[in-house]
Order: sequence, then structure tokens, then C-alpha cells
Amino acid sequence: MKKIIAGLTFSLLLFLATNAQSTVEQAKQRAITDVNNNTGTTIDKTVNGAFDQTGKAIGNIFKKKSKKKNTGSDPANPANPTNTDAIPGNNSNNTPVNNGTTPTNTSAVNAGAATSDFVPGQNIIFQDDFSQDALSDFPAKWNSNGSGKIITLNNLSGRWLELKTSTAITPMLNTALPENCTIEFDLYLDAQGAKSTPFIKFGFTEVKNILKEDMYYKDRFFMNIARYTEEDSHQVEYGLQNDVLGSKGDFPITSYANKILHVSIALNKARVRIYLDQTKVVDLPQAITPNMRNNFFLLSNTVIPPPDLDMYVGNIRIASAETDARSLLIKQLMNEGKAVTSDILFDVNSDVIKSESYPVVNQFGDALKANPDLKIKINGHTDSDGNAGKNITLSKKRADAVKKYLVANYGIASVRIQTDGKGATQPVADNSTAEGKAKNRRVEFIKL
Repeated sequence: MKKIIAGLTFSLLLFLATNAQSTVEQAKQRAITDVNNNTGTTIDKTVNGAFDQTGKAIGNIFKKKSKKKNTGSDPANPANPTNTDAIPGNNSNNTPVNNGTTPTNTSAVNAGAATSDFVPGQNIIFQDDFSQDALSDFPAKWNSNGSGKIITLNNLSGRWLELKTSTAITPMLNTALPENCTIEFDLYLDAQGAKSTPFIKFGFTEVKNILKEDMYYKDRFFMNIARYTEEDSHQVEYGLQNDVLGSKGDFPITSYANKILHVSIALNKARVRIYLDQTKVVDLPQAITPNMRNNFFLLSNTVIPPPDLDMYVGNIRIASAETDARSLLIKQLMNEGKAVTSDILFDVNSDVIKSESYPVVNQFGDALKANPDLKIKINGHTDSDGNAGKNITLSKKRADAVKKYLVANYGIASVRIQTDGKGATQPVADNSTAEGKAKNRRVEFIKL
């Protein structure tokens, strides 16, 4: 009887090992490649080795474990499902065909739901909303190793940069990023039925020129967002160089399909914090090396087969955060009688406060609540785009919106806050550049 049981056990183990090898071969056919190189065609030669090692893992139950190091793994690159649908076309206005679902800007959420501690840096280093470039052109302020163009999207304001697969972009910066800085941008997560979605990657790299150097073999920190339409296999991951360190499978990325996802990143020397919308998903104290601050990158990652849909990015803002904006603004208000910020942001041509601006406005709510005798005046300012009279009206409405937020969320008596709008009549920077316009779109708080 013992011989029979032993024979059955051996047969069962042999069956499992054989089927494991078969599964590995199937998985190898679905492997995708993260290349991050100049041509976008280099294949990661280690992927097959990784799957071979997986197959050996079960086979090795029949013998002693080997101490041989596994060097073939690339967990940063999950498999992409096969999809034979055609790539969706564009209409004559370079606008991607709408799939019938109206995109929603998720940044306009209820103020009470905002719990993020992210505060944008004060000194703008780089700003681009692509308003200075022609439609269908590649934006002048970016470097790239692939293909992209500026477009408009149905039902969404502003302009967007459309990136084809295997395309990386980096902003043209004169120097490395400061030790303390913030980076913000919007991703539109296009979803069209069963069409396969892009593999989105962004992060920091020591590579200064992506046309001359290969990011794949260099020091980098990255975040992956992939398969955002698939409930059972969506991915929000982060890692170093080519290895995934962790994932945030509990973040509801699938709920952002056909919506805008606002990404905020704070660098504080070696520390990196990443926020998706208002949710902090990464907080690593020792992840960033000085060399990684050479450049920030966005990438429509290489996948096999190529995705049906493209990657869309917009409203990029990079700012220095060498001083603590949270304490600096209130210190200026109380000591100097005035504080000015360009970090209270609004939807385009709207008085709707963007949710990422709530932490900045909250500073003034806290100050008003802590100082019952404090009274302030809020002045709104715009850039010079558009009609001058309409800009005056818009700036007044934006100042009123900030007041309403403080009254509603902090219980501040309405009589303690006055408002006014100056439009574009008092510029503090050149309105001919995106950075200058961003500085002119500001909110001023005056102590009364």
C-alpha cells in the first residue's frame, strides 16, 4: 500500500510540474517589454529567463534547491492582453473619436472629501499647458524619443499631448530638479470598450538626454499605471530601475476610465511622495538618489502587441519647494500684511476650485479660525488671455469662490472676508510665456 501511495504522489507531482512548464510557455507568449530606449524596439532579453526560472521552481521540488541567483526577473513589466481591434482614428480637428462616454474632470470633488497633505511648490520652474504650440505639432518645450502631437479632446478643456507607444518625453530644464520640489500633471485615461489601453510610466531618471542615453540601464524611480479598464488585473505599481517594489491594488484606478487623473509628486531630498487625485499612494523616505533628479520623464511604455489607445498628458507644473509653503504664506500674511499664491488653481474659464488646491486654501481657514479678530480681503487675478472685461468678472468670481469655501468649511463669518477681482490689470510676470501666465493667475490675501 505504501508503494502505491508513493507512486501516486510522484505521478501527481510530475503532472503539476509538466503543467507548470506549459503555463510558463503560455505566459512567455504574453510577455511585454519595458525598453525605455532611443528606438523603442529593443527587446528585454531577460524576460524569457525569468519565465524559465519560474518553470524550474516547481521542477526543483524533485531535487535539492539551487543557490543560483535569479537574474532574469523584470516584475516591472506585466503582461498585456491580446487585442486585435484597430487603433481608433481622429477626426479632422485632431480630436480622438469619442466612445459615447462623457469624460469627467474628477478634480472637481466635494471640498469636505479632500484629505491630501500635498502642497505645491511656490517658485514655478516649468509650466506647460501646450497653449503656445500649434495643434498637431510636438510641443517645443519637451524632448522626446518617439512620436506625439498636441490635440484637443472631446468634452475636455485645454490641450493635451498625445503619446504613441514606445515614446518617452522629458521637460527641457536647464538644471537638475531641486532637492525639494513638486511636480503635477493630468492624465486622461482613455477607454473605448475592449480596446487595449496604454501602459503609462512616469518617474525620475539620471538620463539628461533621452535621445542619446538609454533609460533602461540607468538609475531611476518609476510608477506604472496599466490595464486601468480591467477590474481583475489593473496595476498601480512603483519601483526602482527595473524592479517593482510594491503595488497599490486597492487604489480605484478603474473608476478613472474616461476621466482625468491628477498626479502630484513631492520630492524632499531622498524622499518621494506620490498622490493620485487626493490619495497618497507612495511615501518612501529613501528612494531618490541625487542623480535621479537629473530629469523627470513620462512614458507610453512599449508593449507587445502595441496598445490600441494612446496616452494623454496635460497641465504640467514643476515648482521649487525649498521653503515650507504651508507656514510661509501665513507668516507673510500675519507679519507683512499680505500673502500671494499661484497655487490656488481653478478649472479653465471657471471659478471651480481644483481639489489639489484645498490644502493651500485650508491654511487660511486655519489662520482665520485660530485668530477670531483677523479680517482679510481676497483679490483674484488672471492672465491676459481673453476679454479684459470678462477677466475682471472671472477674477472676482474666483475670489468669491475662495471666500465661499472658507465660510462653508471653516464656519468663518462672511463679514470677515471681503473680495475683489483685478483681472489682468496687475501682472507680476510676462504674459507671453506659460510660466508667466501661471504666476499672473494668482490669489492675493490682504490683512485688514
